[in-house]
Amino acid sequence: MMITGTFCASLTPFNDDLSINNEVLFDHCKEIINKGADKIAIFGTTGEANLISSNTKMNTLEVLIQKGFDSSNLLPGTGLVSLKETIVFSKFASDNNMAGVLLLPSYYYKNPTDEGLIDYFSRIVEEVGNTDFKYLLYHIPQISGVGINLSVIENLLKRYPKNIVGIKDSSNDLENMKKMITTFPNFSVLSGSDSLAMEVMRLGGGGAITATANLSVSLLSKIVKYAKDSSKDEIVKKMHILQDQIRKLVFSQEQISFMKAVLNILNQSNHWTNIMPPLKPLKDFKNNQNISKVLGLLEEMKNLTNNS
Repeated sequence: MMITGTFCASLTPFNDDLSINNEVLFDHCKEIINKGADKIAIFGTTGEANLISSNTKMNTLEVLIQKGFDSSNLLPGTGLVSLKETIVFSKFASDNNMAGVLLLPSYYYKNPTDEGLIDYFSRIVEEVGNTDFKYLLYHIPQISGVGINLSVIENLLKRYPKNIVGIKDSSNDLENMKKMITTFPNFSVLSGSDSLAMEVMRLGGGGAITATANLSVSLLSKIVKYAKDSSKDEIVKKMHILQDQIRKLVFSQEQISFMKAVLNILNQSNHWTNIMPPLKPLKDFKNNQNISKVLGLLEEMKNLTNNS
């Protein structure tokens, strides 16, 4: 069974001591689901995951589940530099009946061979040992420095057709996604870019996993849902244009601190102020022109999505 739909690459709120604020995270994830997300892609790039220990992330996931969050709505990023830690974290997700995991390749040693990558992913699947557990590969070579090509995917699909079910492609390379969709028809290709979500869906993709969904998931979820519905072509195009405008403003500065600043304003609180070093919070964000523009676009979004 493929993993499809709209996924929010969730931000992570921190207390002043940089521990995770589990209460705020729980409320945020619930709100995102209520606004249209199918799942929460928690502890990925947007969640500052590579600055947080795996034990801390597992502890937080346990708290979310204990508080009543449905574990089947969680898709944690478990790919770490350490193979052993990746296996432990992935097995934790499997044992807790999560939707699957988003699997970044080990990213310190650059230019690995295809055989090396295949071995890396294979050892994870084999040692987790759940023949029904789902893995989404994570292709973001401009950040990780390690890409996942079609040959690697083909080999993994031959070995583990029930486990390796899709990929998040954050390369912003539409042609690459088109090749994957065409080559592997039962493989779910999810766009890592809001701006490409409509086109990826129309090419036969499986959905989107994006950072901007922290602010605009109600918009993105309808783009994904209606992209192939010809009767909604006009409204989807309007949504796509608005989503693209929001994304461009979010990515006009460091996007994590930008979105946390927006959430501070929207929630009228300081719960999203803290950010993990070496990242830094935005200064004087209430007077930031791009944030003001985004807030205006989010009001447009409410009108557009409420009437569609």
